[in-house]
Amino acid sequence: MKRCNKYTYWFLVFSLLSSYLASAQKISEKEKNKVFLEGLALYTIILGNWTSNDLYYENEFDTYMISGYLSYRDKDTLKTIFWREIDTASVEYKTKLYKKAGDTIASETPDKPIELRWVVKTVRYNNMNVTKKNARIADEEERIPTPMEKMLMDYRAKAYKEINSDTLFFKQYEGTKLKAVPIDAGKEVRVYVYTSTLKEGIVPIGGDYLLLFDKKENALISKEDLHKECIFISAQYNGKASDASKSTLHNHKPGTAELITPTDMATLLLYKSQLQWDEHHVVSEKYTSIFSLVDRKLDIMATKDYEALRTKRTEKDNEAKKRRMH
Repeated sequence: MKRCNKYTYWFLVFSLLSSYLASAQKISEKEKNKVFLEGLALYTIILGNWTSNDLYYENEFDTYMISGYLSYRDKDTLKTIFWREIDTASVEYKTKLYKKAGDTIASETPDKPIELRWVVKTVRYNNMNVTKKNARIADEEERIPTPMEKMLMDYRAKAYKEINSDTLFFKQYEGTKLKAVPIDAGKEVRVYVYTSTLKEGIVPIGGDYLLLFDKKENALISKEDLHKECIFISAQYNGKASDASKSTLHNHKPGTAELITPTDMATLLLYKSQLQWDEHHVVSEKYTSIFSLVDRKLDIMATKDYEALRTKRTEKDNEAKKRRMH
């Protein structure tokens, strides 16, 4: 009886250990969905920036005065705003200053500081459907930014100040620019910084960062170099035309993200129309993320299982080559 209990004990130990190791290799749906949804949100905002910027030029609006633009979600609508800033040395500023002084004396109450930023154009996309056809540009007078818009402008400016001051951390690559994208996240503001290029035929992967700001303290909490490098993947597919799945991949080094990043997802979707391949794999030490550009499906598996499948596929391809030679 004792011997039976001993074997039963070790069987339970090994069973629990195996179960633990198996679960440790799996990513929860919650973790996967968090990355997936943030990737789609980031993609939609950047797409709003790109589409609205194109529309601004196509409509021949005045670009000389524009200081910046950004996109954000307002309920079920994506909005892109373009704003200008009043030069404090300008006649316009002095006129507003004198008017403010006169109004203050008349009312005998202190007035608010002069607003230097004015929204000159707003592009709206109903139902978060960002297409030129769905864009609505109202013919409206310039206006003072809303509190939400002011907040996003402020943190966007803070991010660019950080980028320009810490050039050892933020790396600029030849033929590229760093773009800051603020996203409201409740008590925090997340600012993704991605590498943009005008070169055709390549997709920039990496060269991206995440800055986290605390709203209450109005301070930078952390900044993270998501890839610690930037690589450029060809938009062309270098495999066989007969391949059932045309895919590319890149690796995440130890110390970087274990899963595909929101910036990875956003970049892939933004360049989708230029690509000859339809699937991308992100391989880290523990996990491999497989993202389909066709149906926007994200699958995650253990890298050891992924490598085993690749090995089997290579062996199968080699056997097929040998048969054709004979």
